[in-house]
Amino acid sequence: MTRPQGGGTSFAVLMIDLDIPTNNPPATNTLLHWMQTGLTLQTQATRVGAQNVFLLENRGNATAAAAPYIAPNPPARIPLSHRYTFLLVDTSGLQAQASSTLTSAAATRQGFNALQVLTQAGLGQRVIAGNFLNVTNAGPVNATGTGGGGGGNGNGGGGGNGAATGTGSFPGQPTSTDFSTAAGAVVAPQLMGLAALAGVAVMIAGW
Repeated sequence: MTRPQGGGTSFAVLMIDLDIPTNNPPATNTLLHWMQTGLTLQTQATRVGAQNVFLLENRGNATAAAAPYIAPNPPARIPLSHRYTFLLVDTSGLQAQASSTLTSAAATRQGFNALQVLTQAGLGQRVIAGNFLNVTNAGPVNATGTGGGGGGNGNGGGGGNGAATGTGSFPGQPTSTDFSTAAGAVVAPQLMGLAALAGVAVMIAGW
């Protein structure tokens, strides 16, 4: 809702599920649901509902997603509730080698380690905003089910309809867990200043 400081000219968004089931519950894994680079920030605010926001755009769909979007869709396995975390990264002036690091890492979605990848790309100090939502499968738990982290049909677990911007409504509504709790497993608090990022909305357009 406010323009980031520093005058960045290029941004990337990452979306990561922190709660992928494993065959050894309650142990979980991570899954990269989306990585979009090449986003630019509008210079003028756009009215969205009751808010004035600065939209991030993939103008003319010029940049293909490094990891195409997969909608939230938790399987009927423990844990039934998944935390989907969004990170906004300033990639202004990104060198070719750093860009290659991002796109190469996006090819392996399961077990995605955002802290490691961003650090290797020289972006560990350039995470400028974040948000998260919870999506819960209504169950019951399928004890014999196999792994899975999401489907591309846009349906949230439990029958709700997810929205690409992460602001969709799901049964029971997303929980109010503090953002620092959800994102702590993604990027270390000392790199993000998580307390300052709590509740920041990331609005995406043009993809």
